[in-house]
Amino acid sequence: MFVRHPAARLALALAVLSSALWAAPRPRRRWKPPLTTIMYIVNRPDSIASFVAHASEVSIAAPQSFVLDAAGFVGGNIPDEVLAVARARHIALMPLVTNRGFSQPLMRTLLDSRASRARAIRYLIYLARRDGDIGFQFDLEHIYYTYRRQYTEFFREAAIAFHRHHLILSAAVVGRLPGESVTSGPNGGFANWGGAYNYRGIARWANFLTLMAYPQHGGFSGPGAVAGYDWVHRMLAYARARIPARKLSLGVPTYGEEWTARSPLEAVAGDHPEPPGPAPAGWVVHGVSYANVVALLAGPDPAGEAVTRHWDPTSRSHYLTVPTAGGAGQVWYADAASLRQELRLMRRYGVSSISAWRLGGEDPAIWPLLRREFRIRHPRPPRLVGSFNQRSRAAAR
Repeated sequence: MFVRHPAARLALALAVLSSALWAAPRPRRRWKPPLTTIMYIVNRPDSIASFVAHASEVSIAAPQSFVLDAAGFVGGNIPDEVLAVARARHIALMPLVTNRGFSQPLMRTLLDSRASRARAIRYLIYLARRDGDIGFQFDLEHIYYTYRRQYTEFFREAAIAFHRHHLILSAAVVGRLPGESVTSGPNGGFANWGGAYNYRGIARWANFLTLMAYPQHGGFSGPGAVAGYDWVHRMLAYARARIPARKLSLGVPTYGEEWTARSPLEAVAGDHPEPPGPAPAGWVVHGVSYANVVALLAGPDPAGEAVTRHWDPTSRSHYLTVPTAGGAGQVWYADAASLRQELRLMRRYGVSSISAWRLGGEDPAIWPLLRREFRIRHPRPPRLVGSFNQRSRAAAR
């Protein structure tokens, strides 16, 4: 059929196009579960550079930037570059506050003083309001288990005050396993590290809790996974029986540990939280990044022998065997493969948040994994109004 009139030809073309579009519906976008990514940042070039490069995959930036002392005074500051990127990209900031040096005597003195606790709370609220943070996370560790009640009360006091100013308050808590007691765990793990956290009592007041499901092995043990699947499974089950899924973030490591068989025997401290103490007989232990792992695999070991990589099916983790002059050493590390297992476990328990320690040491493959499998949440940060001096005066009122 030949249509002479231009308007008729146009109508016919539109009709054909419409029928074609109707016959071939658009492909449906794959549904992705939501995920809140809390990424810990330290004041080191590699950590800050990772945040700058991957800011779009960060829900909440959590710089470990502030410390408090026994009198409740708080010091520190967020690195300028972290502040600038977070504000330009509209990323929520939730700094960490730690007890200086994870000092146990400091925490006893602080928790025993109502005035010191109140001073710390005032300082933290002032800093959050001045800088436009969404709140703070308590990263207060190495608290003796008999101070369980005092720590819970301090957190309750802080949460009430924070919420009055529309700020969130969270806490990083050491992971626990069923049946732990004062005498269990390496280096007094329960008595000195995990026993002070009343999961139910803190969760009642917290916006959320980060479950530090690491380290399983480290400077206090022989070689093994940093956060083995079976171990994290039991730890997460214990926590979920006491903390609602909506208030839980699974703490995941991004680093590794190297065990070297040689003398003299001494532990080399890493930059990640772990109980202090001497390495077990026969080992020197220190933290490694994923970049260190890649470097080991890229060339021969200093002893001149090949480094080999293995997969442990029980812990679902990779490790290396590294020949040394004193015998074979081992490197156990977190990577995208182990994170994938933890993410599946997290979803199994209805949890939709991770807290990763720390940026800068991670396997680069975790970023496409997160983008591919999840829809990253982006909470709205407070709007900054006025100059620094104006905000400082307003926050001090």
